[in-house]
Amino acid sequence: MRVHPALLLVLVALTVPFVVELRTMAVWVGIELSLVQTAVIGVVLVCALLVWALQPPKEACADASDG
Repeated sequence: MRVHPALLLVLVALTVPFVVELRTMAVWVGIELSLVQTAVIGVVLVCALLVWALQPPKEACADASDG
């Protein structure tokens, strides 16, 4: 795991206001996003964050392959 679970929880919690503000910024440039589209973007961001966080660090992979 790349990060501490508490930090991961904070990062996931920070994605919520980020997605809401992303929707607001999209409206400024003329892109209208529905609530469903915004929710899908949020879920994709959280999943990407979880995939990144749950992978072992590169140093651990290199140590394991050295045997």
